[in-house]
Amino acid sequence: MLIFSAVFYTPVIVALRGRAVLPRGAGQIALGLCAGCASFIAYALVVWAMTEAPIALVTALREISILFAMVLGWMFFRDTMGPAKIVAGLVIVAGVILTRF
Repeated sequence: MLIFSAVFYTPVIVALRGRAVLPRGAGQIALGLCAGCASFIAYALVVWAMTEAPIALVTALREISILFAMVLGWMFFRDTMGPAKIVAGLVIVAGVILTRF
């Protein structure tokens, strides 16, 4: 199924968006492969965690990735951290804390 997706969707994306979406150079290809491997490892860890702990708890903790994305965006990409994002982050933290009780 994965091979079918790669063979089918890659030409479709290129046809819709042009050649700019194709990687340029070994650095971009290596970065893409690293990101793909990290995504696979993260998914495998979640599946393993669901065999060891209640699914609701694992799912709630998995959503903390949103907090990591917020902080990394703020630190490295100069994303603005407005009041709405701060409140949303605090709500996520409060939800995770509440799952412990």
